[in-house]
Amino acid sequence: MVLNRYRENVRGYLEAIVKPLAKAGVTPNTVTVVGLILSLLSAYLFYLREPRIAGLVLLLGSLIDALDGTLARMTGKVSRFGAFLDSTSDRISDGFVLFGIALGNLADWRVAFLTFMGAYLVSYERCRGELAGSGKLAVGIAERAERLLILIAFSLAGAKYVKYGVYLVGILAWITVFQRMWVVYQRLK
Repeated sequence: MVLNRYRENVRGYLEAIVKPLAKAGVTPNTVTVVGLILSLLSAYLFYLREPRIAGLVLLLGSLIDALDGTLARMTGKVSRFGAFLDSTSDRISDGFVLFGIALGNLADWRVAFLTFMGAYLVSYERCRGELAGSGKLAVGIAERAERLLILIAFSLAGAKYVKYGVYLVGILAWITVFQRMWVVYQRLK
């Protein structure tokens, strides 16, 4: 929710980055898949206990992932499947990154699992709430962009700090879960 406020401010930059991709015939779904592959590479680097490199790769993957929607709108290739693919690849990325962190013993696997559950519920609630008629549900203290930036920042600080990033992401994800639950309750009661 916090970073969504700045989306309009960066639109021009994203469009400038995307123009050469559009001219080269790159499709939005290709951009989505490249972002996912980089996130999976990041997960593997976490497993290898290389959090600084993993954080940089995750940052690059996240930046690339931010381009697919802009490319789709600029090229007129917005599709329901593209939105589905993007959302699915985000969930895969989130799960594998936390899995890689847990496998690399950079954070307790139980905390990583609870963080994983919270992150998935944030996404699920948005989808389910909007389908139930709550209207747009971009509410909460920590949507995906905020959670990724926290993990990236703590990863760049080094191996002993990754667990604190996971703890913080978990706490904020669960706060967001309850915020969304409350908003949906208020809108649908």
